[in-house]
Amino acid sequence: MKKIVVAGAGHGGLTASYHLALSGYDVTVIEHSKKEDMGYDWHDALDFSAFDDSGIPRPSEDMYSFNLPTGFTNPSSTVMLDIPYVKGKGIYMDRKVLVNYLISLCENAGVKFIFGAEVMAALTEGERAVGVRYSIDGEDRFIFCDLLIDAAGMHSSVRKSLPSSCNIRKELQPREIFYVHRVYFENITGELTEPQYIIKLFHMNRPGIDWVLTEKGFVDILIGKFGAAGELTQGEIDEAIAALRKQYPFMGEKVLRGGKTAEIPLTRMLPMIICDGYAAVGDSAGMTVPLNGSGIILSMAAGKILADTVISAGDKELSKAVLWKYEYEYFNKYGKDLIMIDILKNFFTYINGEHVDYFLEKEILTSKELDFDSGEGIEITPEYVKKIISALGPVIGLVPTIVKNLKALPFIDAVAKQMPKTYNQEKIDKWIKKYEAL
Repeated sequence: MKKIVVAGAGHGGLTASYHLALSGYDVTVIEHSKKEDMGYDWHDALDFSAFDDSGIPRPSEDMYSFNLPTGFTNPSSTVMLDIPYVKGKGIYMDRKVLVNYLISLCENAGVKFIFGAEVMAALTEGERAVGVRYSIDGEDRFIFCDLLIDAAGMHSSVRKSLPSSCNIRKELQPREIFYVHRVYFENITGELTEPQYIIKLFHMNRPGIDWVLTEKGFVDILIGKFGAAGELTQGEIDEAIAALRKQYPFMGEKVLRGGKTAEIPLTRMLPMIICDGYAAVGDSAGMTVPLNGSGIILSMAAGKILADTVISAGDKELSKAVLWKYEYEYFNKYGKDLIMIDILKNFFTYINGEHVDYFLEKEILTSKELDFDSGEGIEITPEYVKKIISALGPVIGLVPTIVKNLKALPFIDAVAKQMPKTYNQEKIDKWIKKYEAL
């Protein structure tokens, strides 16, 4: 029986754990948080596809609520782009409820958990991961395995500790990080905004995204800043909340939950996410929507693909040659479609609030480009780029930046098709260079 160790109880790691344990594998999850502390104190937008595509049973109806009408507004609040709304298409689920639901499924399937343990580093022999070193109450411990699944997040100590010969990126760049502060205030009057979920682009002229989501009992506030503009400061948080309270006077000062500042990755899939005896999943692998940081659906889907790859390998050693199937299938089902959004994200980190006002007021950016959850993918063609450039007018100085960030568009499909279907290190190295150049 192969032994699987999962570093971190991320959504993708838990999904993989569930399926592997059901298939008879010896699975252990090592998580730094205590069980009762699992999950951020906020809820997330999801879709039933998160469960259906990952082979996870749908949660009971008391665990979620349905999506709300959504709109995007510019810094000057002169434009509201309403996203087409289909009631029941998406759901909201409390992060703690979701994580504990997945943990419960895993425990029932036979997964073993070690909570309150700090994962320190991968144990390696040459290029191969053979286990993990972790610490409990300052005491170092070791566990060996046939496969180490890295679900330890964007700053994974496991990924950072791998030999450089694995060719796996160790760090994310500032442009690939999103700083967010999430807090729920009391809704004093029960008043609702129209639409109920308003996403504010470059609010207070800060490069980033804020939102206001109103329910009868609370006002859900997110303050976000692109890492390219520096870390989110307490002063920026206080200033933004004060401005929102002035605009929405029914937002009280009583904090109901949240109040935490966190880092979220904003990146396309990392170019290499496997090595001998090692596979990254979720934030550790850069599996997010690169403009808003949403990654639960992608992570859970990846967890299922990874588990299927391991199960189909049978008695074979879990080498790069075997695990490449996981990376290839995930990239072609999900990863390649996010490259365009990553390019758009890079463009957003170069502009300011006045530019955003102009783009929305002149309909250069519309709800079509901003509806990331439509399932249809974002459509940024060379023709669309020409439309942007021809409409720039007073902000024509942005043309070099636009060209710099969007010139790779015609090559995305070609590069995606060149990804080797079967493992060949020389061909993969050539493909990685082309992928990173996009």
